[in-house]
Order: sequence, then C-alpha cells, then structure tokens
Amino acid sequence: MENISERVRMARHLIDQGQNKTDVASVFGVHRTTVHRWLKDSECGKRKRKSKLDPYRDYIRSRLRDYNLPGPVMLREIQELGYTGRITILRDFMAEVKSRYVQEVVDRFETDPGRQGQIDWGDCGYIMVGGIPRKLNLFLLVLGYSRYMWGEFTTTTRRPELVRILEKGFLDIGGVPRELIVDNMKQAIDIARSKSSPAVVNSDFLEFGSWCGFKTVACPPYWPQAKGKVERGIGYVKRSFLEGRSFTDLDDLNRQLRIWLAETANVRTHGTTKERPVDRLVIDRAAMGTIQADCYPSLERYNRLADHDGMISFRGVRYSVDPSILLKRKRGVPVTATVSTDNVIRIHHEKQLVGRHVIVPSGSQDQVDPLHAAKRRELSRKPKYKAPVSRQPKFNQVPAVDERPLDIYEEVAYADSAVV
Repeated sequence: MENISERVRMARHLIDQGQNKTDVASVFGVHRTTVHRWLKDSECGKRKRKSKLDPYRDYIRSRLRDYNLPGPVMLREIQELGYTGRITILRDFMAEVKSRYVQEVVDRFETDPGRQGQIDWGDCGYIMVGGIPRKLNLFLLVLGYSRYMWGEFTTTTRRPELVRILEKGFLDIGGVPRELIVDNMKQAIDIARSKSSPAVVNSDFLEFGSWCGFKTVACPPYWPQAKGKVERGIGYVKRSFLEGRSFTDLDDLNRQLRIWLAETANVRTHGTTKERPVDRLVIDRAAMGTIQADCYPSLERYNRLADHDGMISFRGVRYSVDPSILLKRKRGVPVTATVSTDNVIRIHHEKQLVGRHVIVPSGSQDQVDPLHAAKRRELSRKPKYKAPVSRQPKFNQVPAVDERPLDIYEEVAYADSAVV
C-alpha cells in the first residue's frame, strides 16, 4: 500500500483532473473528510500542534549542551518545573538535540598536528602478582591528529604512576602535545567542570604539565564523545589484543602490547583518516613540543633527617648526603627526598641538591656517594677547634732587705737557722 504522502500526491492529481472529493475518497476507500484533510495539510504543510514540552525546550537544550543526561533524569527535572507530559516525546526531542550537540563536540575536538592527545584508564579485570590478585588497568594515550596509540598495563592508577607512564609515553613517541584531554580522573582533576565554572586541575599535575609543556584540558562532563578517540582505542585494545591472550606476568603482557601496537594497531589503515597512524605520526611529531632532558623530579616527596654520619634512611636503606651541611650542627639536619620516574632519589636541603642515588631494594647495604665519602675524610683531617689557653702574667718577686747589714757572726747564725 502506498504511504500517506504518495496517496496525498495522487489525490491532489485527481482533484486537479476535475474529480470531486467524494469520488477521490471512493478510489482510496476513505471518507471524504479524510481527503479534505489531506488536501488541507498538503496546502498548509504539516499541521503544527502545541506540545506540553514546548515551554521546557530551551531548558532541555541548555542542560544537554553541558551534560549527557538520560531521559528519566531529565523527566524528573522538568516535572519539578511543572511538566505533565510523558517521557516518549521527551526522548524524541532529546535524541534530536543530542545528535546535533554530539557533532558539535566531535568537530570541536578535531585537531591540528601536534596540538592534542587524549588519555584515559580502562578496567581490564585482575592479574596475579606474587600470588595476590591485583586490579589490571590499561593506560592509553591517543594523539588527536595521527590517531597514533601508546599504552601500558599497570596495577595502580595513582598520580605518581600516571606521571611515570606519561613521561615514558612522551619519550617513546618523541614529543609532547600542546594539550592533553582528560575526563574527570581524580589523578588530574580536583574539582570537575560544571555549567558555571571550569575544572580545577590538581596543583601537582599542573606542575607536571608545566614541566613537560602541555596544558591540561578537562572535557565536558558526561560527554564521552569529547574524548572518543581514546574511548574507542581502549575498546579496540580490549577486543583485538587482550581478549584470549596468554602471558606469564605484567612485564610479558606489556612486551606483547608494545609489539602489537607497533606491528598491528599503528600500521593499520584508520577508518576515519584513511591513513596509517604511523605515517601521520611524522607530521604530528614535527609540531609537538620537545622532551625535557632530565626526568621529572616526582610527585612523591618525603621529609627526612640527616644524622651525624651524613646519612638518611629511606625504604629500609641508608643513603649518604653532602656532609658539609652537618658542620656546626649537633642535631639532625632536615632534608627533602623526592623519587623521580627513573627510579632515582634526589635529596635537597634548603633547595640545594645534597644527594642523588639510584634506589636499591630494601635491606641493601648503605649507599655512599664516593664524593661524599671523600669530603667526609677531608673534613675529619682538619684539626678540631680548641679553646685558647689563657696566658699567665709574668712578674718578679724581690725579697725584703733589712736596713742594718748583718755582721759575719749573724750571717752564720742566720744561715744555720735556715737549715732544716
């Protein structure tokens, strides 16, 4: 059977040929008033009917511009404002608005070479580490222009781990994008972005971004399309790499992931760009920032006291510091120890670097820098401070002499009496 628009077109044609509405109605098997309505609608366009949703359309648009709210949540909100209609018409209108906003968000996050990278964590179940089940997480970094992917599996998502992985990823890729798109991950964002205020980036992560040269950009809440490249990338890794894979431990899993990324993921023809990510990476890398020569000091800082031997204790091992900071001090000297991403501990006293050691396992012997040992020996050879001895006064004592000189007999008697 023809659809309504086709029957309306045919009815209009018959009317134009001179047939009346009753005859046309008999042709289609409908009442003549139906034909009359068809003709009226075709002349005036589709009849616009008032909807109970009309007063709330602007409110719905404003909410969906910033939040990808589900239908039941939106229904409760507008019911509090007085809406008495059903959810069906609301869902139809929300689908129309969302499709338009999604395209706007996607277009907004299409980027030039070197501008943007997207990061996220993916939950991948559990892995056994030392006989203990640990949560397995996938970290993925996707470059916006080239779609080049870099990733690593971890058993923790703490902020120091995020910094370590990001720095490692930048080194492997060979550059730093100018912007890093994140969702509201607690490792980077303290306060999520809202309708009236921007997101508040964690101060430690902000410091790391300044060190590397990227700006942290929080995507709109509940809009996964804003970082759809990394969202789709995580799903791709789970389905095409991890599903059904065999490995011995975390190191073996990451070794296999690096091979798969290099030989499969980054050399395939991408569905959107129609080019290989590894080929576009050359253009992406040329527009990126450069990598810092030194590793980031770390987000982990520890306060310690250097003892009289010029040593601090850290994770069950003693490490030496510059002994010159101990001069003329009877008590321990406060220092700050930081652990960098290259597994090195750096010790500072009043912003001065006084020690640098590679971290060794707990229970290892004392780690003494040869320069510290040499300086300690040099300081020990110097004479210790001695208080000056007070000088006694010099004087002459003159015996008293009688006015009358003694005769010879008195001199002998005096001499005899003096003999004991």
